[in-house]
Amino acid sequence: MRLFIPTLLIAAAIVLFVVYTDPKYQSTKALAAQNASYDEALTNANALHKLRDDLLSKRNAFADTDVTRLEHILPDNVDNIRLIIDINNIALKNGLSLTNVSLGDILKSSGNASQAAPASGPVGSVKVGFSVSASYVSFLSFLNDLEHSLRLIDVDKIDYHPDPNGGTGVYQVEVRTYWLH
Repeated sequence: MRLFIPTLLIAAAIVLFVVYTDPKYQSTKALAAQNASYDEALTNANALHKLRDDLLSKRNAFADTDVTRLEHILPDNVDNIRLIIDINNIALKNGLSLTNVSLGDILKSSGNASQAAPASGPVGSVKVGFSVSASYVSFLSFLNDLEHSLRLIDVDKIDYHPDPNGGTGVYQVEVRTYWLH
């Protein structure tokens, strides 16, 4: 009897460890691992908040007029109508008028000219074609004003069709402009 009670208590302790203590310990280890991942996520979130606050303070150091100019150079959305209006205003300044305006391909987009799809790069572009009837001097002045506008524009193609009567010729122009995703 003297050995029976200690043996029974040892067996009960082993059964209690296997049935209750070990499963609770294993679930506690899983919770500790999950807690560590939450702590890491919280640390990353705090670092991102600090980075955001630093960037906001740098952005707020710029004058509002400078920010507006930067947004005009490289807007954060595709605004085809605004782009065409801007180009037409430059043409009107030179006594010209745009005709046969067409929107070309939008690189890295969904195919709809007004909505850009998510892209792998930070910058998308759109091609715009138009015709303008002008003399050579007026057309050069128009291109010069287009070059000095705030909007980032690349001239991709210029085709010239002379007037058979010796008047103004027709210039077909394709330009590409960019925006941030």
